[in-house]
Amino acid sequence: MHGIFDFVFGAYLHVVNWTADLAHYLAGVGDKASQSGPLVMASIVAASLLVCLLGCVWALVERARGAARQYAANGSLARAQAEIRFREAMIQASPESIVIMGSDLAAPISYRGGSALLQDCLSGPDSTALAAKLDALLESGSSFTLTARSRKKSSLIGIQGCVIGSRAAIFLRPEDGESALERGALAILEAIPVPVWIRDRDLSLRWANKAFLAATGSGSLETARKSDPRLVRGERDLASAALEGRDVVSERRYSVIDGRRRALTVDLLRLPQSQVAGIAIDVTDSAQAEGQLKLANEAQADMLDRVGSALAVFGTDRRLAFANAAFARLWGLPAAWLESRPALEDIFDRLRENRQLPEQRDFQAWKREHLRLFEQDGGELDETWHVAGGSSVRVRAFPYLLGGACYMFEDITESLRQATSLRLLKMTERAMIDAIEDGMAMFGPDGRLKMHNTAFAELWSLSDSELSAEPHLSRLEAVAAGKFGRDGVWSLIGSGVTSVEPSRYGEWGRVTRADGRVLSLSLTRLPLGATLVLFEDMTDLERFSAVIEADAAA
Repeated sequence: MHGIFDFVFGAYLHVVNWTADLAHYLAGVGDKASQSGPLVMASIVAASLLVCLLGCVWALVERARGAARQYAANGSLARAQAEIRFREAMIQASPESIVIMGSDLAAPISYRGGSALLQDCLSGPDSTALAAKLDALLESGSSFTLTARSRKKSSLIGIQGCVIGSRAAIFLRPEDGESALERGALAILEAIPVPVWIRDRDLSLRWANKAFLAATGSGSLETARKSDPRLVRGERDLASAALEGRDVVSERRYSVIDGRRRALTVDLLRLPQSQVAGIAIDVTDSAQAEGQLKLANEAQADMLDRVGSALAVFGTDRRLAFANAAFARLWGLPAAWLESRPALEDIFDRLRENRQLPEQRDFQAWKREHLRLFEQDGGELDETWHVAGGSSVRVRAFPYLLGGACYMFEDITESLRQATSLRLLKMTERAMIDAIEDGMAMFGPDGRLKMHNTAFAELWSLSDSELSAEPHLSRLEAVAAGKFGRDGVWSLIGSGVTSVEPSRYGEWGRVTRADGRVLSLSLTRLPLGATLVLFEDMTDLERFSAVIEADAAA
């Protein structure tokens, strides 16, 4: 519309300019031919009429333009008024009360009773905190959100302050009603079998679920609010600490519930509305199990202290977790130092300084080999340490089931000395037995050969393989029959070994082997049921005796 008016006005200006030019032209013509008569006058009159007509058209155009501007202004005003009415309707329909404050306002602007509700909260129990928040909002534009109690009904009012433009806006909304989410959350808290409760800033009980009411013996929430019960001792101190901002997590407390002493883990959390929420979890079974485990650990430690072998357990961090008394005695380590939980590397270094470790060509490589026990699939170690001073220690290391490694140390110095002495004794005994010229064999109660000398093997032509593995009497009899023929020698030996009549032992006289050799046989019962058999070769003596007798007869 404005474009059409601008076009018409532009055309009008062109006509006016053209008319003015025409008038000047006619005036010039009139000056030149003032005596030309009526034609000139007619031209002047026509030009004047044309100018008048164009002036009327210009006036009409200006009027139309003014009317259009008035119409546009009226439309803008109507739209602005409609938006204001809509904004007012939205504010009135909002469930929140609103207060607008600013230095350019003579008084705060209030919607839905916002000023009265704000004043009621400023007169309530939380007036100090609210006033401080309002001052910070007006002075520095600091937004805030809090819940305050009103003075008249002591109901909770949710208050939010923020800066909009150059003014401070405060939104107030009563929180007496519960949202669907809050109702669902409360229903869940009511259903769980764990005591849950909420206390106000003055530590008075505000809400509790059924488990809390049952544990404290309260019939209803109203009754509990009046009696203000405590689930555990010291709950007020814990709640005060939580209000001050300190986290109270997993505090172990004991209480009597349904006539039984129960162990409870109490957790308290400070809520944004200057309230404290608490939850108590029954850990009686866990506490009893921990007590039993602690007692079992102490009993195990006491038992291991009585074990003669030195034992040390290292954790996954390679630090000493346990060491029995034998370990400290074996290595002469101070108990106070062991209680500081030294690392395995530190223990090795200290033993090396005391010359209690075997000399190693590469000590660091040897130590790394032991540290591999703490890696996954570290395997086991079985070593014998021969240290300065003549001591010998057997060391066994293997992974610990709870992580880390276990070391067992056994002082085998005396056992090695005894084994050496026993080996020397056996060698001496063997040498003495082999020095006997007569054949000697010892059989056990089961009839197996336990010991023999060289003369016995030579007498019966028995090889080392035939005498190995403690052969039985029947086996020796079969071997002898195959080499010398069958006779009754081994039958007599078998009868003597299995006989239970001691009177039958002693000199059994001479026996003749199948190959003609004459043997003197003697059996002696030894302790533990063993039987010693002596064989003396009498063949040469018998032949010499026969020659002497033959010479005497001749």
